[in-house]
Amino acid sequence: MASQVKFLRIEKPVEGLRSRKKAKTRTMIEEAALSLFAEQGYEETTVEQIAAQVEISTTTFFRYFPSKADVVLCQQDAHMPQLREVILAYPLGESDMSALQHAILEVWVPNIDPEHTRRAGMAVASSASLRGLYNDLNRTWLDGVTEALSARRGLSAPDEQASITARVALGVFNEAIRVWSSGGYSECAGTVVERGFATLRCLAAHWAK
Repeated sequence: MASQVKFLRIEKPVEGLRSRKKAKTRTMIEEAALSLFAEQGYEETTVEQIAAQVEISTTTFFRYFPSKADVVLCQQDAHMPQLREVILAYPLGESDMSALQHAILEVWVPNIDPEHTRRAGMAVASSASLRGLYNDLNRTWLDGVTEALSARRGLSAPDEQASITARVALGVFNEAIRVWSSGGYSECAGTVVERGFATLRCLAAHWAK
């Protein structure tokens, strides 16, 4: 299961009244949709209901989002380029796992949106189709992280070490988000993620004995 996390939107500088209005409308659509998904379920919510909430037409909705699923999944891969940069910049003397843990804590964790994550989690819990889309997203993350870890060691193609490291680290991240959500998002997300990696290190130490 992919982590049902929602990242903060990357805000680009907006100039001009028209551009500011478009940015505001996009935010309003996202807020309205996530609220309705959380209240009445993803499948039960229609684009017409979302549009009515924001007082726009359905045609206008589709100018901002190709589908209602994109409201939940938008921006989910926007932080991948920065994650890759941090992985590549990590000292080569350190392990791939250390590089990936550092990148996750440096890039992903500070950009988690707790409230939107809560609403997205409720939407995903009510929809098998959304769960499938999140799993597709997780595979995209896996491919991107595997490639970055391999490139960090100067490889032209991903190897088994990078693939296993990526799968394990993303598993830790996914489980940490699950624990965080099951606790009502009351604890700091970074603390839960760090605890997950600490548990992994303990398990690895026991395995090495």
